[in-house]
This record gives sequence, structure tokens and C-alpha cells, in this order.
Amino acid sequence: MSEHNPIPHKDLATYSHEMRGALTVIAGYAELLRRPLNNAEREEALEGIGRAIRRADGLCSDALAGRTLAAPSADTFVPLSLSLLAEQVAADQRASTGRTIEVTISGSPRVLGDADAIASVLRNLIDNAAKYSLTRSPIEVRIAEEDSSSGRVALLEVADRGPGIPEDEVARVIEPFTRLDRDADLPGTGLGLGIVNNVMAAHGGTLAILPREGGGTVVRLEFPQS
Repeated sequence: MSEHNPIPHKDLATYSHEMRGALTVIAGYAELLRRPLNNAEREEALEGIGRAIRRADGLCSDALAGRTLAAPSADTFVPLSLSLLAEQVAADQRASTGRTIEVTISGSPRVLGDADAIASVLRNLIDNAAKYSLTRSPIEVRIAEEDSSSGRVALLEVADRGPGIPEDEVARVIEPFTRLDRDADLPGTGLGLGIVNNVMAAHGGTLAILPREGGGTVVRLEFPQS
């Protein structure tokens, strides 16, 4: 990208947001490697660092090429195992957040999509759940196949025990750079749910933010089955 075509501010902010996430994963795994680990645990940590480095390299390539990270093109879509992708992202986020992340899988849902973009969606949802859950309760990720009004869908849900999002604020919080007034003292840019919303739109999927019984939030994503 030439100096006459600078990256728009909104895209630069998104790249910075995602790059920071990759560096946080690397730092988390590096800290794990300081501890006594068996061979399998050490190999998992090294694989996680490798994934994060490849992700950071891809972000640099996208930025230089002027590609919009939060709106993937259909020409990058390939058949994906949502379960495998979720397991890898959950492992990385356990390292970066230090939180318990429980993954429940039902069926073998597959989607046609951009692997990096969908992984970014799940990372952002887990990061939000970790940030806003004031207790050390587990973050729950559920992967399943279900019937919906639009046909058979692949389902991805992330549930937390945070303060929840008021129903009248849901539409606002998916807008980029938007945060609730109560969250002013917490770190963040308000980009996470905006990225999720854009990626889901590009995949022909849907995003719903729902109250969780007993307190907290459930973010429900539905992808068309491939």
C-alpha cells in the first residue's frame, strides 16, 4: 500500500486490536513454557505460539495488501470443521486469559467460511466474556447442529456469568467503537462485537445477544451448514 493510500483509521484500529490479541496469546503460551510441562503440554504450547505467529503474519500481509479484515471475501471461503476451529481457539484463549473455557460439541457441524475470520469472532467473544465476567466462573462454548426457520444451521454459542447487556442496548453495542457507560473503567476499544457482526454478515449468518438464565450473557451465532 502506497503512502498515498493510507489504511483507513477504522481498519487500522481493527488490525491493531487483532494484532494485540495475537501477541497476548504468544505471551500466555510463553509464560506456560516457564512451568514444568510434560511433552504433550509443551508441544501444545509451541503449536499455539506457531498459530499466533502465523496469525500475526497474516494480519501484516492483509494490511499491506489493503484487505479489510472484518469483512472477508467469499473467495477465501473453504469448508471448515467448526468443532476443530473452536477447540484450537479455546486452547489459545485459555493461555492468554488464564480462564477456564469449557467446550461442548454436539454433532459435526461444518461451515463454508474464512477460517481466520471465524476464529477472530470466537476469540473476540471469549475475550469479552473473560473481561466482563467479574467472577472466575467458567466461560462456556457450545458447538452444535440445529434446525432453524432458515434450515439446518451450525451453531456457536459463548456464555458467561457477567452483568449482562440490557435489551435496549443490544443494537448499539454491535456498532464499532461503542461501549456501555458502565464499562468506561475497563480496558477495550468497543471493536469486538462490531467485528463479530461484520464477519457474520459476510457469512450469511446471524448474531443474537441474549440474557442468560441465572445471570450473564449468551452470544448465539448461526452459520448456514456447508
